[in-house]
Amino acid sequence: MSTFDMGSSDMSESDMHALTVILGSPGVSEGVLDVLTDLSAAGLVSPFLWVEQTGDASAERVAAVEVAGGVESAVLLQDVLASRVVHRVRVCVVVPSAAGSVSVDPGFERSVAELVASNSGGAQVVRMRLLLHRPGADVSDAAELAPAGWHNLVVAPEDSRGPSMGHRTLQATTDPIDVGRHAAPVLAGVAGLWADVDHAPLDELPVLPGNALRVVRSFYRRLDTTAAEESLRRRVLNFGGQLPLPSDRGASVVYANDVASAGQQMAHRVWERHKHLLESGRVKAPSVPPQREVGLGEALMMFLSFLGAVLRNAPAALFARVVNKVSSAVASRTQNALFGAEPAYKLVVNGVNADGRPAGWSEYEAASKRIAAQLDATAGRAPAAQSAAADLSDLWSDYRRGALTLADAGERSPNLPPVQVGANRAVLRSATNVVPGPDDRFTEIPGIVSATLDVHAVDGADVLGITELSDKLRALEPDPALGLEARRTNAALRTWANRLGQSYAVAFGNILAQRLSATLGEVRSLVARIEAATALDDLAEVTAQRHRQLVRKVRTLTVVFAVVAVIAGVLAYGDVISWWVGGPVVALSVLGWFGLVGRAFMSEQQQLLRLLAEREAAEAARATDQANLRAALRDVESQSAAYRQYLSWSRALGAFLAKPLGTSADARPPGRTVEWGLPLSAVIASGSPEPDQLGRLAEQLRHDLLGVGWLSDQWDALLGDAADELGPSGRDLRRNPALLAAQPGVGSGSALDEWATLLHEGRVEAHGSAVLWDRARSELAVSGSELPRQLASVVEFYDDGVVRRSSLAEFLAGVGVETATEERSFFDRSLFTDLASTQGLTAVEWTVPTTAPVGLGLVAVSTQFTEGIAEEDLRLRGAGVQAEPVEIPQSFDFPLRPAQRSAGQPATAPATYAVPVADGLNF
Repeated sequence: MSTFDMGSSDMSESDMHALTVILGSPGVSEGVLDVLTDLSAAGLVSPFLWVEQTGDASAERVAAVEVAGGVESAVLLQDVLASRVVHRVRVCVVVPSAAGSVSVDPGFERSVAELVASNSGGAQVVRMRLLLHRPGADVSDAAELAPAGWHNLVVAPEDSRGPSMGHRTLQATTDPIDVGRHAAPVLAGVAGLWADVDHAPLDELPVLPGNALRVVRSFYRRLDTTAAEESLRRRVLNFGGQLPLPSDRGASVVYANDVASAGQQMAHRVWERHKHLLESGRVKAPSVPPQREVGLGEALMMFLSFLGAVLRNAPAALFARVVNKVSSAVASRTQNALFGAEPAYKLVVNGVNADGRPAGWSEYEAASKRIAAQLDATAGRAPAAQSAAADLSDLWSDYRRGALTLADAGERSPNLPPVQVGANRAVLRSATNVVPGPDDRFTEIPGIVSATLDVHAVDGADVLGITELSDKLRALEPDPALGLEARRTNAALRTWANRLGQSYAVAFGNILAQRLSATLGEVRSLVARIEAATALDDLAEVTAQRHRQLVRKVRTLTVVFAVVAVIAGVLAYGDVISWWVGGPVVALSVLGWFGLVGRAFMSEQQQLLRLLAEREAAEAARATDQANLRAALRDVESQSAAYRQYLSWSRALGAFLAKPLGTSADARPPGRTVEWGLPLSAVIASGSPEPDQLGRLAEQLRHDLLGVGWLSDQWDALLGDAADELGPSGRDLRRNPALLAAQPGVGSGSALDEWATLLHEGRVEAHGSAVLWDRARSELAVSGSELPRQLASVVEFYDDGVVRRSSLAEFLAGVGVETATEERSFFDRSLFTDLASTQGLTAVEWTVPTTAPVGLGLVAVSTQFTEGIAEEDLRLRGAGVQAEPVEIPQSFDFPLRPAQRSAGQPATAPATYAVPVADGLNF
């Protein structure tokens, strides 16, 4: 016996371009069509054409029925041949041999075969005829059994589980369904109709010469592991919110117990590397020189100048020249700039918006930008000088690396090492511990409270949003109608925030929020100092007023003392009083005037010098404060923008880590179960492993597939698809995907904002499950692997309508595997004459096994043939007709007839045979 191995690969390209044309006739042949249509509906056989004789095949239109997926469609044979790429056409004629049955006219057979050969564009044409005969039934006189030029096959009237197993003989019948259910699987085996397997044993086999026939039988097995595969797929790819433990060569990866510490350490490492991007430098105020001392000569000159000014009636001009040596123009411009942008000023300094309500963090960016622009415009700076935002691409790259490292323990940067627990790498247990995802949003806000506050939900990573919502709820607590709901909501919010507060994303968000709060405090402090400095102008005005009062006092004293001196002089001159009295009075008047005026001048001079010192110190600090205010306002702007980007990247990462492989949407649909109707030779089973076995297999596959750093490929693939997911708004990303990292964040309408929103809402997700599952299938399909055997160690199939469980080997029963050379199997002898049986013509001469994987299951087919035999070797004329008796000796040695093999096949060695003596047999 010879065995041809058709291989175990998937369907070849030539078979994909093969066309099967089946010629049938009304009556018994229709049973074959009905069964093949049912098998097609179950997805077990490939599409085929069914042609019934309705006229002359040489006509231009040969009607046919195409059966695909169980659906019949009327077509024309010529149109099919002309419109499809066909490399091989298999023409199969179903020949019912029972008396009274209608057979296809031989001329119609030849005409169709010639039509196919001439119109198929040089495709290979394989001609075969399948004779349906049962023992005890007479052959119709109209049936042509074995015309030359065809593969003439007789379906063995038997049904068996496997090639080397026993069988049961089929009885004569004209029931189309009974004939069809046994003949259709054989036709599918010899005509290459079985789906998902390249099994067409006659394609390369030459036609036997003359009118020789072959007896044929075929066995079919299909193991559908779709249900078990889907269960395994879910166990391997769906993590249920818990991150898997990746495998590390030579070491174990464990879960980190101190979640808060791991997240905070990673967040601080990221911040320390990039904080210079969000914290600009500050200018230090120059040291003010000590107030200089005024010498005696300089003081005398100042006093004389003051006296001159008094005498000239111009003291105010003198004071203005001294005081205004330090100009207050800068302070005035600064004040005008700040109050010129009054709404923005109130928002930044007082923390209230134009409506008088507490300002939200999202309003600080625009307000600080307006104030900074006004300051620059007042100082003569170009607005574009501060419009360029800092490129934070490196910051967000490290932020993503930190999140992925905490999730899969991969070392993506030497500055961001994985968490270590002893000598082992560690990962966080859940995606929520890394970055809260869409399912972690706070949505427990009653409708009336939500409508009042215009807040419907808060992201888990939105630290500032949580704080603002809490403040708003606290403000509602005194409300008699909303207070109770506000308190309950606030308590739920605090509980929820505490649960998420240990995550890496929240730790990084807290750093950003604290820096933004500190910078806003600095802005308010600087504005207060500038306002205090501008108040010195008012102090100078008050001092000037006092100086004018002093001048009036000096003038009054001058007049009084001058009058006293003049009166004393006149009286002394007129000898009213003596000069000894008048002279001292005049002298005392002059000295008194000098003393009082000098004392007033020194007091006023001390006040003036103090004012000048304060003005000089304020002027020295004013320029510094203005420069630092501009820098602080730019920091507010950049930190607010960074917080927006942080929210967008947290949304994207949270959605990704919640489903890093996406949804397993490309799972194969389960195959249809055939509960009754198939013969013993065709069995369809499904894998039925135990749940514990599936669990162990899933853990083993995860260990092989998910190594440290396994998330990198999934994330890179998701980023690479961003441009396609965004459509027209992603045109620039197609040219340069790195632009996404520099896009503005939440609320900007940028590509990053749109992409993160799509991910957060589930409209876009990762597609790594298909790639990873293909790798899993490869792991399962590697040579010598025990994993597929575990998945199909126990199978279930229907046996006469009853569910039966068996092992894989028992189910296959040798189908699809090579048969040992020394094993001999035989066809049912009821079809053969006694002489043919004694000559060994019932032996299986060729076995064609084929096995092909289908998912993690398989399709196995084995088709067996006898050697070429003559019509006289078969019982085709009814049970009552016997051959003429032949006289032979009781003992006679004669050689068996050599097997009729095709070219290139070795011949069977002759053997001698001793005819046994059996009563009741005539030879």
